[in-house]
Amino acid sequence: MLESKRKPILEPPRLKKKWEVYIDSEQCDGCGVCASFCSKELLKTSENTNSRMLHFIEIINPEECVGCSQCERLCPVTAIYIREIDLDEDVDDES
Repeated sequence: MLESKRKPILEPPRLKKKWEVYIDSEQCDGCGVCASFCSKELLKTSENTNSRMLHFIEIINPEECVGCSQCERLCPVTAIYIREIDLDEDVDDES
């Protein structure tokens, strides 16, 4: 195929964004603030405990996270953070 010097006027459409939610179970004190403000109701209190014998928060269905970062902003002990997954890089790795 011949290479062209022409560039597209519009950027190609990006794939749907995905988000990774990290919860530091040792840092989490299980207060539940993040779970009460999650718009998708993806966070819940775990039945397991951490080394401080506190029930920590865990995520259910992480693929449904919309990346609003409400939980990250409201966590009083900064035990939760969200990272955007760049799907364009994943596609390049496969080819």
